[in-house]
Amino acid sequence: MQKYFVNDSDFNSNKITSDDVFHISNVMRYKIGDNILIGNNKKSYLAKITEITKSFVSYEIVEEKIGNTELPVFVSIYQGYPKGDKLDDIIKHSTELGVYEIIPTIMKRSVFKLDEKKKDSKIIRFNKIAKEAAEQSERLIVPNIPDIEYLKKIDFSIYDYKILCYEEDARNNELLQFKTIIKKLKQNDKLAIIVGPEGGIDNEELDFLKSIGFKSASLGPRILRTETAAFYALSAISYEMELKNE
Repeated sequence: MQKYFVNDSDFNSNKITSDDVFHISNVMRYKIGDNILIGNNKKSYLAKITEITKSFVSYEIVEEKIGNTELPVFVSIYQGYPKGDKLDDIIKHSTELGVYEIIPTIMKRSVFKLDEKKKDSKIIRFNKIAKEAAEQSERLIVPNIPDIEYLKKIDFSIYDYKILCYEEDARNNELLQFKTIIKKLKQNDKLAIIVGPEGGIDNEELDFLKSIGFKSASLGPRILRTETAAFYALSAISYEMELKNE
């Protein structure tokens, strides 16, 4: 069963009017009477399709679905802007793994050069990827990709914990810091995780981040690619906080 997030206006009118209309009728090939999931305001509802047109799909709410698919902590991934289209997959799979927000971050070793004229279209595309991944994984919220930021201009003061994923710590066999931090996490804590681009973290950036409270940590003994690090971190947090002990 497919989930679709709707805005307040569409929810109040029991209609879907976005690009999801095409997806419902032409991709999923739903018919009148079929059930879908509707997401709005951090809640999820079972709904039955009552009308399908080219411009909208009408539905009626059957029941509210009880359950929480969100991580118990708010994790923000500050992803050093990678080459090519790697960021698309990072956004998609991080969304599936429970990230709260993703901030594409330009760092010293980022090959990417920001074109201000194209920035808005990139942000729109990134948020669309997050929405589709949140629907597929039946999240209660769609993670936000608010902007493309430069590292030194970001305010990290809101976070309870701050982790810098640092490959040199793995080379030096540091295997304790990340586990120690995630074991301290409590419900509704805010955690910032920085992942460097392909070239890694510059020494000046390392010193700066440590000076504002970041703890450098390895993600195990192996050196991970920039497009893999966030998945490891989110999976470890989920394992620690969501899977029950016997």
